Amino acid sequence: MLPLFPLTTITTASYGLDESLFRAINLAGTNAVLDLLMAFFSAIALPYVLPFLALPLWWKGRRELAFDLLVLLVVVIVVTEALKYAIDRPRPCDVLPGVKLLAPADCAAEVDPAFPSGHASRIFAVAALLSLAFKWSVRVGSFAVAILTGMSRIYLGVHWPSDVLGGAVLGVALALAFVGLARRLRSYQKLRARVVGAVARLVPRRTKA
Repeated sequence: MLPLFPLTTITTASYGLDESLFRAINLAGTNAVLDLLMAFFSAIALPYVLPFLALPLWWKGRRELAFDLLVLLVVVIVVTEALKYAIDRPRPCDVLPGVKLLAPADCAAEVDPAFPSGHASRIFAVAALLSLAFKWSVRVGSFAVAILTGMSRIYLGVHWPSDVLGGAVLGVALALAFVGLARRLRSYQKLRARVVGAVARLVPRRTKA
């Protein structure tokens, strides 16, 4: 099946700058401390890890924000995966020689196409959502983590820099659109209130010692 937007041929011709940046950042296996750090930042944006951020938000009383975070992640994952298969761009470790990987199986474990980066779209969407809800310290911290997560995907050899940039832009754009719609759609607000209320009745409220 041909991709809807066959960017493979386009991006092959433009590997120059993308490859130069990739080679500069792809240092997996050259430093044990950096390997561990980059692996950590990559792991926190996994689709079955990042949703756990809703738990501290819930216990801090930001229940609607916790619900929004989970819904936003679902939206981002669906849109990102649809774009990945529509564009069908190969990963650098699939097409470039001499890519540095922590393990040979790391590239084979990435079963979907490269563009846009799912890790980047998810973590930047969450960073944007938190930035709209909290003060500067959280904004700076969340985007710092998002940037390091994006860098980790290049460092580990599984994404082009443009994959990460595209994922970051997509994540922020989806977060802003989601928040704007959530503020306007009464039906969503009612659904959120019902779900939050139902879960709140099932989860006991914390009591002070």
